[in-house]
Amino acid sequence: MIVNDIYSEFRNVVIDDDNINFGITINSVGFKSILPHEDKDKTNRIKDYRYQYKKGKVSNEFKLIYITKGTGCMCFENSIEKKISKGKILLISPNQKYTYYHLSNSEWKEYFIRFETDEMFNTLIRKFFPVENSIIDIGFSEELTILFHRAIDVVQNGLKSSQVYLSGMLFHVLGLIISESKNKTLEKREFQQMEQAKIIMNESIFENISIQEIAFNLNISYTLFRKNFKKHTGDSPAKYFNDLRLNKAKQLLIETPNSIKEISYMLQFTSSDYFSTSFKKETGISPNDFRNKIKIEKFKIV
Repeated sequence: MIVNDIYSEFRNVVIDDDNINFGITINSVGFKSILPHEDKDKTNRIKDYRYQYKKGKVSNEFKLIYITKGTGCMCFENSIEKKISKGKILLISPNQKYTYYHLSNSEWKEYFIRFETDEMFNTLIRKFFPVENSIIDIGFSEELTILFHRAIDVVQNGLKSSQVYLSGMLFHVLGLIISESKNKTLEKREFQQMEQAKIIMNESIFENISIQEIAFNLNISYTLFRKNFKKHTGDSPAKYFNDLRLNKAKQLLIETPNSIKEISYMLQFTSSDYFSTSFKKETGISPNDFRNKIKIEKFKIV
C-alpha cells in the first residue's frame, strides 16, 4: 500500500481459490488528488505523479482511470496529444505506451483500478473498448464514484473472496461506462439535431413549412422531435418557431413600410388577425401600436 498526501494506491493482496478460473484479477485500486500548483517543484515531485512524456509508461495490466476534477493532456504512442478533463474515462491496455498529466493551475482528482484478464475477457473488453477509443466521455456519474469508493473499502479491509467481489464490481463499472457513454453520445446527437432544427427554422421564417416537415427532414418522428426539442430548449418547436417569426415581425415593423397584412402574409401567418393576436399576446401591444411607439421614440431622439 502506498499512501501520502495526494496519492493512495491499495494493492489487493488477498488471494483465494475463487479467482483462479474467474478470468479477471484486480491488482490494485486507488485515487489521486492534487491541489492547484501542488506539483511546481518538478525535480522532486512530478517524477512521482506525472509520467515522463517522452518515455511514456508501459504495463502488463489494464488501468482504468476516472477523472472527476481538473484538466490535463494525454498521449498514446504514435498519436497526437489530446486534452482530457473531468468526466473522462481513460482505459490503458496492457503494454500500451502512453503518458498523461494534469495542468497544474487546476485541482485534479482521479480514481483508478488496475487489473489483468485472461484471453477471453481481454477479447471481450477490446470489443467494447477498442484501443483507438481509449478516452471515453461519460460525464459525471455518482454511481461510478460510489463503486470506486466501495472497491477501495474492499481492498483496504482485506475482505475474504475480494477477487470475486471486485471482479463483479469491475463488470458493473465497465457496463456503467458503456451505458453512460452511449447515453452521452445519444444526448450529443440529440443536441446536434435540435441545433439543426433551429437553423432550419431561422432559414425558413418566410417559408410555409410545418413542424412535422422539419421533423421529417431530420429523419425523426414528430412526437420524439417535440419531446427532444422541449428537453433541449425549454420551448415546444411550435412556440420557438412562432417567436422567431414574431421577432422578425418587429424588425419588419421598424425597418419597412409594409402593412400589417403584408407582414403577416410574408411570415406565413394564417391571417392578419391571427398575426395581430399572436403579436399582442407576446408583446402586450398590437403591431400598429408597436410601430407607432417606435416612431414616437425615434422622433424624441431626433
